[in-house]
Amino acid sequence: MQEEVRGAPKRPARLRDVAARAGVSPGLVSRLLNNDASLTVRPETREAVLDAVRELDYVPNSSAASLRRNRTEAIGLVLDRVTNPVFTEVVHGAQEAAAEFGYGLLMADAEEAEEDETFLAGIIKSRRVDGLLLQGGYGPRAAMLQRYSEAIPSVIVNSTGNGAASGVRLEDDAAARVATAHLLGLGHRNVAFVTGSPGAASDARQRGYEEALTNVGLPLRPDLAIPGGWQAEDGMRAVREWLRSGRGADADAYVVGTSVAALGVLAALAEAGVRVPDDVSVVGIHDPWFAPYVTPTLTTVALPLFELGRRSILQLMTHLESGKPPEAVISDPAPRLIVRESTRQR
Repeated sequence: MQEEVRGAPKRPARLRDVAARAGVSPGLVSRLLNNDASLTVRPETREAVLDAVRELDYVPNSSAASLRRNRTEAIGLVLDRVTNPVFTEVVHGAQEAAAEFGYGLLMADAEEAEEDETFLAGIIKSRRVDGLLLQGGYGPRAAMLQRYSEAIPSVIVNSTGNGAASGVRLEDDAAARVATAHLLGLGHRNVAFVTGSPGAASDARQRGYEEALTNVGLPLRPDLAIPGGWQAEDGMRAVREWLRSGRGADADAYVVGTSVAALGVLAALAEAGVRVPDDVSVVGIHDPWFAPYVTPTLTTVALPLFELGRRSILQLMTHLESGKPPEAVISDPAPRLIVRESTRQR
């Protein structure tokens, strides 16, 4: 099941649309349109880009030129485990938006930055970046986010902001409500929830799960809340230990805080001889590339990760130009259920 919005107004052409039409990279389009003197490009390539601009009626962002003056042309993007497949679309969205302003991204791993604070501190002190996108949603990392956001213009990605930085977040609670409501609609009544790591995102998803149960008059059972994490090994460890404890004997479905952890949940269930979807159903939040390729294929709730990356850059550009902007919540597009083999009618 994959719902589409029809009749919506056509969005303006973006830099990547021009690049795709001309068969070149967004970075090349940005440099060409900004008259980069160091750019060497074949005449036919230049003409293809200009033709694409005309055909798509592309209008460059009017504030980009002013933002580029006296800037480093680099933005730092700090993510928890940069190799996590969930972040692929976040990075793509941020790259596209950054290129429209003539910026490139410098990526860093949040865990490494926390362990060696001289790394990011050195980047900030040497002015190698104009601003930072800092992944939020992790309670223990709040102090680090506060320090960096006080030192340089920053945006907290997928969490509420702090005194120095605004936040851009997703409707995590709505995503969990959609996942849980799907399972309830299939006839499941003992739905377990595998949490993410402690923090705002996990709390919001658990809140959405609980609201969906309350909406149909089901009690909240603490024994069906399983402390997990964001990685596959977290999901496997949590469910393996939970099943061995005997607490999960009557669970007939699982909502997993992220689809990466759902890989581990599927492995733990298979190890215990629990069949998916014959015995239990499983839904993961986020729709990463691997979801249609695991066995069984994974039912997911997709969130607008590309838009999260893009909006975070736009939020940072506003901060650079006119100061800290208000908080932003991405509600369009809404969380979207994608039904695959891991869920079944009871």
